[in-house]
Amino acid sequence: MTVTASAAERAAAVTAYWARYCAQAALPPSTPCQAWCFGDSPKMAHELAELVLHGPKRATAGMVAWNETHPEDAPLPDGYSVVTEHDGTPRCVIRTTWLDRRPLDQVDATFAWDEGEGDRTLPDWMDGHRRYFSRVCPSLGLPFANDMPVQLERFELLYPFDAALNPVACGPRIVPGYLPGAIGTIAAQHALLHALEYGFDARFEGDVAGGVAAFLARFDPARDGLWLLVDGGRILGSLALDGGGDKGARLRWFSIAGEFQGRGYGARMLAAALDFCRRAGHRRLALATVAGRDAARRLYERNGFRLVGEADTEAYGGKLREQFWEWTP
Repeated sequence: MTVTASAAERAAAVTAYWARYCAQAALPPSTPCQAWCFGDSPKMAHELAELVLHGPKRATAGMVAWNETHPEDAPLPDGYSVVTEHDGTPRCVIRTTWLDRRPLDQVDATFAWDEGEGDRTLPDWMDGHRRYFSRVCPSLGLPFANDMPVQLERFELLYPFDAALNPVACGPRIVPGYLPGAIGTIAAQHALLHALEYGFDARFEGDVAGGVAAFLARFDPARDGLWLLVDGGRILGSLALDGGGDKGARLRWFSIAGEFQGRGYGARMLAAALDFCRRAGHRRLALATVAGRDAARRLYERNGFRLVGEADTEAYGGKLREQFWEWTP
């Protein structure tokens, strides 16, 4: 005889899984999340969860009509989700990074590729989703239509950490949250740069590590952000938005590993941070950097930052000229 877990047992398993993630990722335990599975069958739910964990799936699409009648399933900006098997067994944690609505027949090939299913082409995507939505429509009392509105969602995998650090078949990823090694990597990247270029001593590395650790200890996902560039088990870049300061929000610890500079990852991380800043309702964003970094300056200027001051600084046994930038939504 097969024994099936009760709804209470399934909910408890999700709650425990989410609590374990929050504890390891330094998220407040009260952080809200949703729990759901892909598709409409055990086979589909399992196969698509596997594509998130061990493949290129970083997007999903649903019917707007379904979300309107099942608001608990509707994706939220910056929202966290526990993806489960069809029976409710937790498999992973993801976070929404992009949402859009459009008619089904206006979904493009880029989105189909990011869904990571089948051969990743638009014709294959359309065929699969027309069949799936045709199965769902009768339960809503609706006819299927090629121009029916659909909700498009992009997301990133956050947990299990080993899978998030090793994205498969989808290239380096920008992960919107903490991963193990982040504190040490951020401190090491900044210490190396400032030691070689400005003569800073070991105290600087310790202060950066302490600052990142303190930021994570008070991290509030409603106001704060952390984006990490990851691939092949390594953290290759970082950017933080510290929204908890008395003087307003600040961008901090922005760096990209040398071999990944000039490939657009910094621009994508900055765009993600500015989009989050708007959604979080920050009225002003400050940034302190170092004079002479022309590529970074062009990036800030393209995104609407304005230079508001400069000052020569002596610290940690070295010298540099700081620049102070501001951005407003």
